[in-house]
Amino acid sequence: MFARNLHELAVSARFQRHRSDRLAEIAKRIAVTSQTGEKEMLLMTGIFRRAVQTIKEENESRAQTRSKT
Repeated sequence: MFARNLHELAVSARFQRHRSDRLAEIAKRIAVTSQTGEKEMLLMTGIFRRAVQTIKEENESRAQTRSKT
């Protein structure tokens, strides 16, 4: 979940595809090898998920503004 949300954030932030994919692989390794607890991982996942949602909402708002002009 952590890696998927980080990947989605990278895609939403318009990272190049190969960088987004690489970031997902790195995130998987971090989740497995770090001493970060489950609560910390869930917190980071929530932050990434909220950031993705915010980016999507801002993009939709911009698109609606453009379509009105």
